[in-house]
Amino acid sequence: MSLESIEQQLKTIVIASLKIRESEYNEDLTAGDLPQWDSIGHVNLLMAVEQGFDIAFDVSDAVDIESVGDLQEKVRKYVAQKDGSTAAN
Repeated sequence: MSLESIEQQLKTIVIASLKIRESEYNEDLTAGDLPQWDSIGHVNLLMAVEQGFDIAFDVSDAVDIESVGDLQEKVRKYVAQKDGSTAAN
């Protein structure tokens, strides 16, 4: 899976899960920026990402995710591990 396709798929999932406009999506978006990105919203977002990419976050990684940028980094890591590719680079 290419880095570009990972980023596009993640963007689609985040927008749908958090019910935000595309213009609101950026790497710096954090849980504190959106009322719907509370603890339940966080769990729902992570579950949607796991399902969308067929991955499973470790608890420690899930807790470390505080922004879209963090989420991008973790998804690249897990997809690379799953695919045995260089998508994390």
